[in-house]
Amino acid sequence: MGIVKLIDKSGTEHELQALEGWRVMEILRDWGMFVPPRCGGSGQCGMCHVKVDGDWAERVLPPEELEAKVLPLLPMRGETSRLSCQILWTEALDGLTVSLP
Repeated sequence: MGIVKLIDKSGTEHELQALEGWRVMEILRDWGMFVPPRCGGSGQCGMCHVKVDGDWAERVLPPEELEAKVLPLLPMRGETSRLSCQILWTEALDGLTVSLP
């Protein structure tokens, strides 16, 4: 077990317990940090959009093809934007910091 740090829209940081093998979207959802995406986590709707902290951006695996097609369509997209349903949490990501756009 480890931690995902979430900075919400008001700038408040939350430390959420994370389980290995869970997607970041599932962790955020289970802690009540946002409404589950319409696509159920298949990477198609963009509702689980987060911005990965710059220090972590290189440690998260790059987007696969479907996510890479969805990201440019997001209105508040930034350089480190990702779909949280496509980030699989592992111990190597302990302390991962993401923010809600």
